[in-house]
Amino acid sequence: MNNQLTWDEIRNIYRDEWVELVDYDWNEFEPKPRSGVIRDHAKDRRELHARFMKVPVEDSAIVYTGAMKFDEGTIFSANLHQYADRK
Repeated sequence: MNNQLTWDEIRNIYRDEWVELVDYDWNEFEPKPRSGVIRDHAKDRRELHARFMKVPVEDSAIVYTGAMKFDEGTIFSANLHQYADRK
């Protein structure tokens, strides 16, 4: 898929999946992206990360589309998982 999707469209199409976004619009002060192009997706984060490592791109973000479940005492970090080629 090579077209730009809104965050709502991404969440509806890839429900409860990990998605890798390229060409994304993400305000650093917002907890989720506004839109992006899906490069890859998977139900399992490790599977998606392994595929990414085989063919990395210069700039992408990996985001979970479902509700995050936390145990009591879990510390949440809003850090964006970005992968940038540091040549």
